[in-house]
Amino acid sequence: MKSLRLLPLLCCAVLAPLASAAEPAEVWRGTVGALPVAMSLSRGDGAEIYGQYFYLKHLRDLELQGKRDGQGLHLEVRSRDDAVTERWELSEKDGALEGQWRAGKRTLPVRLQRVDAEALRAGRDGERYRRAGDDVSAFDALRIGELNLEKTKTQQFQGHRLQWWREPRTGVELFTVEAGLDEPARARVNRILSQRLWHTAIDALQCTSAANSEFDLTVTPRLFDRRFLSLSLMTSYYCGGAHPDFGDSPLTIDVREGRELALEDVLWLGKGAPPRRTGPGDYDSPGYKRLDQYRESTLVPWTIKTLAGLHPREMMPPKGDDEDGCDYSDPGVWGTSIWYLTPDGLYLGPYFARVARACEYPDWSLVPWKLVEQHPGPALK
Repeated sequence: MKSLRLLPLLCCAVLAPLASAAEPAEVWRGTVGALPVAMSLSRGDGAEIYGQYFYLKHLRDLELQGKRDGQGLHLEVRSRDDAVTERWELSEKDGALEGQWRAGKRTLPVRLQRVDAEALRAGRDGERYRRAGDDVSAFDALRIGELNLEKTKTQQFQGHRLQWWREPRTGVELFTVEAGLDEPARARVNRILSQRLWHTAIDALQCTSAANSEFDLTVTPRLFDRRFLSLSLMTSYYCGGAHPDFGDSPLTIDVREGRELALEDVLWLGKGAPPRRTGPGDYDSPGYKRLDQYRESTLVPWTIKTLAGLHPREMMPPKGDDEDGCDYSDPGVWGTSIWYLTPDGLYLGPYFARVARACEYPDWSLVPWKLVEQHPGPALK
């Protein structure tokens, strides 16, 4: 994965044809028989259409594929061995879809209404649908609207009281800040933490839609001072496919400004203002290309040189006959560094190919604050 692994769940995404990448999905909700459902449909090549639906009772996706023609929509759900398990025959009229759902000999009526995302979030229950932020699709907003949180433990951490919350359907847990910050700062920080919790719940539900799947999140607060809150979110998951996987998606928040930070906000080795990504998937944007070039030409060499000075034994290349050795001197493992802050400095983690994943998350790859502060990003100034 070439990006920064903000969430390690690309395995769960539906791969859309490139021709329709910019076209937003249609979102529908209604009933199959008496059972409430939500559906997302996207256009493929020609008459092709694909998407997902979930029952509000379960919230886990079932994949749809089919075509749209002059007679309406003809959709199927297929099993892992490619057998058709469901058929949908729908006609569209006046912003509604009506027709039949069929599985074996069982047939049920279908009635769906088109969902307007803005109206959904502005409606009577709009606050529930806005909990994960406005960047979440209407399809996932409907899913989030069915979830609730329950309080679990409280924790004292570096002078702050944390309240932990659990989403019971997925088991996802994360904290908000209950004391140790003034009210405006606490509200800003908790908004980011809450949105991350809901996003992770979405990821968990999408992942566990697959057969025999698993999703486990371990959250570890690393630093909480007057400037920064930094935490690790380590996910172990199996979403179908060949292998289970794991990955950390750390989150670092500027407590004073209430915004999520990039590594360049803390450590900046370039000139002028750091380049910015505009969002996930913007790999062709000028900002991302500048960022990628900076990391390859400047950040990676500095990281290797700095860590080799601090930890010369660990950074030595493995001997020629050591096929299982971890080569931390390889520039390719540092280009997508996982990072978070600790009381002792900046942790930078390498990213290895699957066959060498045991080399990830060494406990020694920490850059002390005195070295970080020699190259301050905007958040340190």
